[in-house]
Amino acid sequence: MKQLVDSLLAARDVSTPLLAITTPDQPAVVEGLRAALNGTIPVISWDRARGFLALNDKGLVALTVVANAINIQITDMPAASADPAAAMRYAIHLPKQSVVLALSMDRFLKEPPAGEVVQAVLNLRDAFKSNQRTLIMLAPDFDWPIELRHDVILLDDPLPDESGYATIIRDLYVSAELGKTVKNGKTTYEPTPEVLSKATLAVRGLSTFEAEQVLAMSLALSPKRDGIDLASAWDLKKRAVGKVKGLSMTLDGPSLSDLRGLNQIVGVMDDLFHGPEPPLVIVRVDEIDKSMAGLGSRGGPGDNTGVAQDLHQQFLTTMEDYDWIGAILVGIRGSGKTVLTQSIGAAYGIPTIAMDTGAMKGKHVGESEAAFRDAFRTIRSIGGSRVAVLATANKLDVLPPELIRRFKLNIWYFDLLTKEERDSLWPVYLKRYGHPLDSPRPNDENWTGAEIRNCCEIAYKLRKTVAEVGAKYIVPVTKSDPMSVQDLRKIATDRFLSASYPGTYHPEHTVEPTTAARRLTLGTKES
Repeated sequence: MKQLVDSLLAARDVSTPLLAITTPDQPAVVEGLRAALNGTIPVISWDRARGFLALNDKGLVALTVVANAINIQITDMPAASADPAAAMRYAIHLPKQSVVLALSMDRFLKEPPAGEVVQAVLNLRDAFKSNQRTLIMLAPDFDWPIELRHDVILLDDPLPDESGYATIIRDLYVSAELGKTVKNGKTTYEPTPEVLSKATLAVRGLSTFEAEQVLAMSLALSPKRDGIDLASAWDLKKRAVGKVKGLSMTLDGPSLSDLRGLNQIVGVMDDLFHGPEPPLVIVRVDEIDKSMAGLGSRGGPGDNTGVAQDLHQQFLTTMEDYDWIGAILVGIRGSGKTVLTQSIGAAYGIPTIAMDTGAMKGKHVGESEAAFRDAFRTIRSIGGSRVAVLATANKLDVLPPELIRRFKLNIWYFDLLTKEERDSLWPVYLKRYGHPLDSPRPNDENWTGAEIRNCCEIAYKLRKTVAEVGAKYIVPVTKSDPMSVQDLRKIATDRFLSASYPGTYHPEHTVEPTTAARRLTLGTKES
C-alpha cells in the first residue's frame, strides 16, 4: 500500500487528472487511500449502488458544492449520482484538489452506455488538471477504450508480499492474545518464527481481506483455538485460489515413486528442490501448444482477437521479469508427462496449481485477457520468483522460439518404457487394483505406463484378468498411431533432453535388448 500511496501522491504533485488502479481488493484500497490522505483534501468515493459518498469532512463540503451546482438537496446526492455517466458529469463541479475514488469502473467503460461514460471521463481530463483534482478509477483489471488509452495513468496494487502477510499474522496473534510472552514485565503476543513462516506460505496469493478471513477461520477451526490450524488454512486457500478463473490448486498427487522410466528428469527436479532457491509452487500447463495455436506461428492460421497474443505476452514477460524456471515436456501419449507434473509438488510438500487457459477465455472483449492477468498475478503472489512451470506439449511448431527460451530447463522427451521398467511397474498397478501380484500378464511390448495402468483398472472394473483385458481391450499407441510415435522420435533425436537418461534423446536407446534389459539408476545409464 505504501508504494501505491507514494505513486498516487507523486501523480498529484504533477496534477495528473486521470488515474486507474488495478487491485483485487477495491474496498481496502479506498480505505488505505482515505487514511493516507488524512483529511487534508476532499476525498469522495463513487459506486453504482451508493453514488457519491463523502469519505471525510472536506469531502462532504465538496459534495455540498456539487449539490448546489446541480440544484438538488445534499440528501438527494446518492440517488442522483448513482448513474455512472451522470456522476462523471457532476464531478466537474467538485472544488479544487478533490479526489474521487470510483469503484468497478471497468464495467462502465465497455458496457452500454459506455460511450457516454467514456466521453464524460474524457471531459474531466483538462478541467481536473487545471486545479489538481483527480479521478481514480478502480477495478480488478481494465480493457481501455481507445478514447482513453493515452490519457489515463495506470497503477497496480499488488497482492501482499511476504512482509505484508507476516503483518497480518502478527496482528491476528495480538488480537487473539496468542503466543504470549512476558519479558521485563512487558507482555507481547507473537507467533514463533516457524509458525510465522508456515502460516505465511499458507496464505500467500490471497488478497489482504481473504488472508485475514482465512487465518481467522483457521484459528476458529483449531481444536483448542490456541493457534492457526494450518491444514484448515491450506484447505481454505485452495478454495480461494479456485475462485480465480482457470486456476485450481492441489496439495497431493500420484506418488513419485510409482513412476518408471523418468529417472533423469526426476533427478533434475530433485537437484532443483535441494538447490539454494527451491520452488514454492509448481504450475502445470497441459498442452500449452493448443493455448498458443492462435498465434499463427510458422505459417499456421492465427486468430484476430489478440487473446493468444496476450497469453503469449503474459508468459514471456512474467517468466522473464520474475525469473521463473520451467520445462517443456514432449512425448508419446501415456508416457508420464502429465503424471509427472501432478507428482512433483506433492513429493516436495508444495502446492501445485493447474492453469487451464481454455477455461480462462470469455466471450466478451477483454474478458480473457483480464483472466490471464488475474491468474498470473495470483501465481506471482504465491511463489514470487520461486515458481516452476511444467508445460506439456504435443506439437512444438506452434510455439515461438522466444517462448521456448523462457523454459530454462529446456525440452524433455518422454519415450516408451524398457522391459525392465514395465516389469517393475506392473506390481504397482496390480496391487492398486486388487489383482494378485503373480497374475499372468499380456504381451506388453511397446506399452506405455498409462496402458499398463488402464489394463489393470479395466480388468478390475470388468472383473476379468489383466491377461484377458490386455489381449482384447488394449491397443497400444505404437499400433493405433505408429506415425505419431515415429514423428516424435524423429523430431526429438539429438534435439531434446531424454527424460530417462543423461543427454539428448537418440533412437538407439529405444531398442529392446535381446539378452538383458537396460537398467537405469538415478542420473546414470547402464547396459
